[in-house]
Amino acid sequence: MMLLYRTDLIDLDSEAAIAGYATDYGLEMPSYGVELVRGVVSNQQAVDAEIDERLDGWTLDRLGAVERAVMRIGMYELQHGEVPGPVVIDEAVELAKRYASPDAAKLVNGVLAARLRAAPDAPREADDTAAEEEE
Repeated sequence: MMLLYRTDLIDLDSEAAIAGYATDYGLEMPSYGVELVRGVVSNQQAVDAEIDERLDGWTLDRLGAVERAVMRIGMYELQHGEVPGPVVIDEAVELAKRYASPDAAKLVNGVLAARLRAAPDAPREADDTAAEEEE
């Protein structure tokens, strides 16, 4: 989330943000984090369009940078990820509560839950196919 926040505020490209992580923290960025940053940035138009579509009475540019980063991660994961939708939403809500506000968490929840309800290709809540195959 911090890297997406940076890319949003100072118009930093994703590769520079990822490289900066290693410099700032002395650690290589975890592979899932790299995948998220690259995915969100490279699909930002589609991600933002879907967020804008679900913001009721708001526009993405009116939100704070933290809220945008959290929503972008959540929306990208709902669009492309393998993580179950309710888990994506729960994590996004917790990030919003921790780094923004309870009101921001409610907004994040509403936007992402609306996408999950509306999208026929949304990740399933649980993978029951493995249990069925064992029987």
